[in-house]
Amino acid sequence: MTERKQKAGRWTPPDALALPHVIEAIATCSSSRKDLESFLGAVPRSLWTPALAAFLDCNTAMASWVGAEWPRIAVTNTELPTWVLARLAATLPLRPRIEIAHPIQKAAPLASLVGVLGPALVGVSLCFYDYSAVDGQGHTIARLLLQHCPRLRRVSIDAMSYSANDALNFTDEVNDVLAVLTHPHLKHVSINLGARTAAPRLGHLLAVWLSTAPATTLYVVDVAPTDDDTAAAFCDALQGNTTLEDLIIVNVPSFGGFHGRTLPVSLKTLEWKGRDNEVVDNATVTDLATAVGRTQLQKLDCNCFGPLATRPAAAPMLSQLQSLTVHGVNGAHTKALIEGLSSVPALTYLTLRNCSLSSSMELLMEMLATTCIASLHVDDQYLTREDSASVLSGVLQVPRLRALTLSMRLLDVFFVLPELVAAGRQLYSLDLKTIARENAELGKRAIYRALALVHDVPFVTRSLPAAAENFVVSALGRRSDRRHTCRLDL
Repeated sequence: MTERKQKAGRWTPPDALALPHVIEAIATCSSSRKDLESFLGAVPRSLWTPALAAFLDCNTAMASWVGAEWPRIAVTNTELPTWVLARLAATLPLRPRIEIAHPIQKAAPLASLVGVLGPALVGVSLCFYDYSAVDGQGHTIARLLLQHCPRLRRVSIDAMSYSANDALNFTDEVNDVLAVLTHPHLKHVSINLGARTAAPRLGHLLAVWLSTAPATTLYVVDVAPTDDDTAAAFCDALQGNTTLEDLIIVNVPSFGGFHGRTLPVSLKTLEWKGRDNEVVDNATVTDLATAVGRTQLQKLDCNCFGPLATRPAAAPMLSQLQSLTVHGVNGAHTKALIEGLSSVPALTYLTLRNCSLSSSMELLMEMLATTCIASLHVDDQYLTREDSASVLSGVLQVPRLRALTLSMRLLDVFFVLPELVAAGRQLYSLDLKTIARENAELGKRAIYRALALVHDVPFVTRSLPAAAENFVVSALGRRSDRRHTCRLDL
């Protein structure tokens, strides 16, 4: 019998494929940078097109200025040498998605980039400060993006005012740059005005964007109060939108709870919060309940969940909600928060941050016992040792719980080791956000040693100290013969 032996070496394409434009077409079908480089590494370099060679240079010769992950190229420095700009231009036949990852503060560097890369530009971050704003910058930047970037999909605008000096001129600059929201193909918009900058046109421009562009993601954070007409225009357009999927409204008092309008049925994620530690008034909560009622939200992040859960209008949304994050609940509303969890029977992921839960953890775990919770995150620096013990012992009452993140003092861990081990026998992941004033590494090493002495310890960890003893490494290292392991992070 004759055996054919293959020689090791480069793959030689059949004659019909041995054409640069064919190789380029195949390469650009790759789903990742790894696949692209693997394919081209097996093809003779003589079959690479100039565009393919230039793209691979992004992570080698040009790595100090750009980074690439097919089909994206991120420009991380706006002051590019001429040769780098030329190499990036050479990639354009591949139709890459180029994003300027470095914040743009002036029109001049943007003009040099847009002049060459504009046809491929999909994302840009703009950042303005009142002490560096120059007359006409906002208008020029918006014009460049509108006229030379037909594929623009994402815009992020940060405008920070630190003084009252020349505030009017700065407001004009911000309003001018907001004209970029009229781009017909924008999908993702993020705006942060630092709570001190007025933007009289913002509501109307967002209304135009929501009504005419394929809007999918909107972040609006820290916007100074505007007039009622502007807020009404925004809320009306939001109600009429059919494409938005993710909405974040944080500290935008003029938008309130959307003033009786409803949110798009297409919405999947909503984050809505006022100022830190602000008590949301009843009228706003009622409006918010009306807004979310007909949506099919998968994720909700808010600081008024307790009162919201009591509003009948919110019930249809809450009945199918899967992920909930609650922030900054004061002690007076802790009970309402816990009772409200009975209104979310499909809830799988729950995050509670600074919710004044001290002395209420046992009640919380009892309520969660009736839910479908699989992941629980409790972040509260004021939890006592008894609170931590209540959470860990309560894990066994929540049969579907598999992942727990809990903030607690490092010293307290020594006093709840039995509860910790019992919880680990059910969980797959236990992340203790330990708080230590000093000697943190010594404390963690001591905890690992104590756990290593437990018979059939359920934990494995990838963060053992370099000086850990062999018996600790043997007990807490990953092994294939274990029936159950819980990843532990301290």
